[in-house]
Amino acid sequence: MRNQIQWAAGKLAIGLACIGLSCSANAKHADNLTIPKVEGKIILDANMDETFWQQATKVTLDYETRPGENTPASQKTTAYIAENGEALLIAIVAEDTNPENIQASLKDRDRVWNDDLVGFKVDTFNDERRAYNFFVNPLGIQMDSIEDDVTLNEDGSWNAIWYSEGRITDNGYMVEIELPFKVLRFLDSPGQKTWGIDFVRMHPREYGYRFAYAPVKRDINCYVCQIDKIEGFESIESGSNLEVTPYVSAQKSEQRELPAQPDWQSDGTDSEVGVDVRWGVTDNSVLNATFNPDFSQVEADAAQLDVNTTFSLFFSEKRNFFLDGADYFKSQYNLLHTRNIADPDFGVKYTGKSNGHSFGALVARDTTTTFLLPGPQGSSLAVLDDFESDVAAFRYTYDVGDKSQVGAFITHRSGDGYSNTVASVDGKYHFTDNDVLRFQVMHSESDNPQDVIDEFGVEEESDGIGYRINFVHSERDWSLYATHEEIDEDFRADLGFVGRVGYDKDVLGYERRWYGEEGDFFNQIEVGGDIDQTTDYTGQKLEEEAEMRFGLSGKYQSWIGGGFGVRDVFFQNEDSSGDVDGPWFDQTFWWHSANFSPVTSIRLGYNINGGDAIFYSQAREAERLYYSVWTNWQITRHWFLSADIGKSKLDADLGDVFSSDIINASSTYQFNKESFLRLTLRYTDTDFNQTYGFDNSSQKNVGKQLLYAYKWNPRTVFFLGYSDGMEKYVGNPDPSANDFEEYQGRTIFTKFSYAWQL
Repeated sequence: MRNQIQWAAGKLAIGLACIGLSCSANAKHADNLTIPKVEGKIILDANMDETFWQQATKVTLDYETRPGENTPASQKTTAYIAENGEALLIAIVAEDTNPENIQASLKDRDRVWNDDLVGFKVDTFNDERRAYNFFVNPLGIQMDSIEDDVTLNEDGSWNAIWYSEGRITDNGYMVEIELPFKVLRFLDSPGQKTWGIDFVRMHPREYGYRFAYAPVKRDINCYVCQIDKIEGFESIESGSNLEVTPYVSAQKSEQRELPAQPDWQSDGTDSEVGVDVRWGVTDNSVLNATFNPDFSQVEADAAQLDVNTTFSLFFSEKRNFFLDGADYFKSQYNLLHTRNIADPDFGVKYTGKSNGHSFGALVARDTTTTFLLPGPQGSSLAVLDDFESDVAAFRYTYDVGDKSQVGAFITHRSGDGYSNTVASVDGKYHFTDNDVLRFQVMHSESDNPQDVIDEFGVEEESDGIGYRINFVHSERDWSLYATHEEIDEDFRADLGFVGRVGYDKDVLGYERRWYGEEGDFFNQIEVGGDIDQTTDYTGQKLEEEAEMRFGLSGKYQSWIGGGFGVRDVFFQNEDSSGDVDGPWFDQTFWWHSANFSPVTSIRLGYNINGGDAIFYSQAREAERLYYSVWTNWQITRHWFLSADIGKSKLDADLGDVFSSDIINASSTYQFNKESFLRLTLRYTDTDFNQTYGFDNSSQKNVGKQLLYAYKWNPRTVFFLGYSDGMEKYVGNPDPSANDFEEYQGRTIFTKFSYAWQL
């Protein structure tokens, strides 16, 4: 197999060397739009009764960019745009030849991705690198995000305070949008401004249609760089942009240790009061501050299986203070994962952009210190309770030319006898529209406290470096890419999420794409593959792998994908006697998944994967199998159900190692645009084979949460909820560890916050 991989690597290297660097023409309209300044206030009722709409610039969304390739749009969509000095005013009229098929639901914001949608993208710095996205469904429910061409990331967790309304009509639907300029960041300069803009309509029917004002060329390796331009905004400014959001929260939790302690125990009600402040210092910079911040997790994280894995699980950020301006701290490596800042007393953040210079600075004081201790074949989580640490992060980027960028990143965390500092340089360089080089180089220095030295056996002091370089050549019908990555065994990013170190890795890959004609069942087919090799810091080869994959998109908004591969894996395991096993494991693996919408209100899907595996704790050969089914069902306009049910199994030479069932389910009733009631269930049930030395024959975890929410906007909210949890262990050979199956913990909680915009 290794010879086959080396042969394929040689063929891909020859193909990479033979690429010609040719530029493609941009796809923008020839003339820029102009935006008129109008007088008057908008009344958001989706009726367009205001007289100023007659003065607005009017455009039509003539292009179908998906599945068609800039073909004529099948539905007529007209957008109107104006500004009144305080806000951007947008109205969109979406006509529909079959209005009875319009998909429109009442949901919480950012959750209507399966609905009909209209909206726009705006690049306020006109740097062709980053854009704000604002979308609205036919009932006025909002979705917003920030799209970044440099990091290839779209941050849907970002939330802004803006206003919208929608209305279904006899021949389609209409929306009106008021976007205050204080929401946006833009060049702090007098006179006329030029922004990037595009108008987009999502039309989910037999296919997932996308209509747009700007055509999209598939052979250009960026999207924001292709949107059109709009001129005007001579006298706008973000204005008085001070937002103060105090909060009060309270919760009462009870616990018990069964069977020894059957009665509920509680320390009483825990209440907190704090405040978040957001100040638009200039049109292009924002200062955030938080004092005694609310960092409670209102909505439960999804259940994940942590059996037979050597790496720590990842959980996404959900807290408002960290989400605002988070895109200013992005890089190829996750050097700032703010959920590591677990319980701060305060935090201050300043972010902005001016003349191609972007910057972000964050400082905080954390009362609980947590960080990853990564290795070449696994990672551990260090948790230092009641250990205060100072946190600081600084990010800077500079725009080079039309689409390139260089940047620097510094993070620091320190406490009594402990510190970790990371310094990084990164960048993106466009040789042509089709050829992009991305790189990042990092260095870390760490001083470890005695508790970490004793528990994890690390050195008192350590330092390490890491880097990654990636090249992509992308044409309309094919792409070729190459990546080299290397990270020292002593590199650590304690404020980030870098879960693996002590290795170097090379990847070469290729992808071929075909596009269907109108009426074809599949409108896009992708086939690709890559080869890679990973070596640890001692020179020991860890893995050689070759894989192929495919994906098909088509009718019923369907996607079908899968792949297979072969690899040789070296895994070493230190057993209790100190001996080291390090055999090579020759493996084959495969995966397959699909999802589709038989009707617009239901989406169904499944995932299945399997093949050879490793039982890590005993370094045994094993076979794994995982499969799951899931659904998103808009039962009525108000009632939504989502669920996924999965099963994971691992078999070795002595029979089953474990078998686990996982259920994540959520049912939401949305009363109106502002309020909902949600019931969430998280469940795992794992059976263990004690022949392999497990302490218990089974373990069950159950968590439920009932949450009522009223949201005037993303930061003015009221929550009232109840949650409880159960852990059940069976079959422990220790007679003092009796089985139990009753609930161990329960909590009732409430929170109210109000955002004053001054």
